[in-house]
Amino acid sequence: MAYKIFTKNKFDGSLEEIDGEIYHSQEEAEEAFDEVINNFMTGAEVLELSGRSCDDPSNYEYVIKKI
Repeated sequence: MAYKIFTKNKFDGSLEEIDGEIYHSQEEAEEAFDEVINNFMTGAEVLELSGRSCDDPSNYEYVIKKI
């Protein structure tokens, strides 16, 4: 089985692929998922500290989908 990580916009339900990677197990996808979340939160914090804004993380849901 193969898996990919997506963001889902909570307002319109649209999905956007995160990194183009294909993961060969759900465990592998979950490990990458943790890294994606950490990177996003770190990036959002850096932008906020520098006085810039970023999309509100609560507007998105992260999803691992079997493809």
